[in-house]
Amino acid sequence: MKQFKNISDLQIRLIALDVDGVLTDGTLGYDSTGNEIKFFHARDGHWLKIAQRAGWKVGIISGREAQANRRRAAELNFDFLEERCHDKLATFEEVCTRYAVAPEQCMYMGDDVVDMPVLRRAGLAVVPNDALSLLDEVADLRTDLPGGHGAVAEAVIWLLEKMNLLDGLMERYRK
Repeated sequence: MKQFKNISDLQIRLIALDVDGVLTDGTLGYDSTGNEIKFFHARDGHWLKIAQRAGWKVGIISGREAQANRRRAAELNFDFLEERCHDKLATFEEVCTRYAVAPEQCMYMGDDVVDMPVLRRAGLAVVPNDALSLLDEVADLRTDLPGGHGAVAEAVIWLLEKMNLLDGLMERYRK
């Protein structure tokens, strides 16, 4: 993972994610009835559940609305799902207020210019490997993996390690 800034004393309590290009590879498809089809990486979902076990709030802030987003958020029991966000920064700040979390206590992961204001405001700004290079000016980290292919899991594992939480969460798997 490429780190852009010196990151120390992380106190993350909330993870907010874009969907298209982060939880998915950004490809949109439609079935024969016109329903949108998206593919989510199972490993990302598992590590977001582990993040919730660490006590973190987890959810989505997306500019688009899709049944696939709602289904994935329900499957993973996300704490929040915000769709059709035309001002992602305002939505991000509302989510922070709702959960009594400072923006500096949040990790946000996005992949396009519409995510820049939130990436700039979040305490930890992460972009997937295939995000626009323009985001490097606001990103703290760029994952080795592309969006929709385990980039979220990679970021969560990195963060849990940095916050010295990974070993405790892995005990149940090491038995």
